[in-house]
Amino acid sequence: MTELNQKSVLVVDSDEAILANISNGLKKRGMIVMTAPDGYEGYLRACEEKPQVVIANDVLPSISGYKISRLLKFDVRYKQIQVIIMSSSSGANTEKVFSQSGADKFLSKPFQFKEILGLIQESINWTHLLTLH
Repeated sequence: MTELNQKSVLVVDSDEAILANISNGLKKRGMIVMTAPDGYEGYLRACEEKPQVVIANDVLPSISGYKISRLLKFDVRYKQIQVIIMSSSSGANTEKVFSQSGADKFLSKPFQFKEILGLIQESINWTHLLTLH
């Protein structure tokens, strides 16, 4: 597994406990972590700081995680940012919205922290492969 140390991640969630738990866990692994409590701030931070990975809840105040993904993925300046959507929803409609958003990975709630680490690892490996070509 590639080292996650010094990799940058933006976590966007309106639930303070989830935001704190994820960000603290990632910081303990040496990652550079940014946070945002709502979709609008999350989108602005992603554009300003260009993290390698954005982890966003699907339901957020102001702009949804899906909308953040769509705005990033359909803008040539930010499309290389890997986006992971967290959601407690499932089904055909959720799959359709996810697909239309351009997001890279989907994380079903509830989840274990190791699942987040695995998705971040996959996303960073994918980004690395893209830069080699």
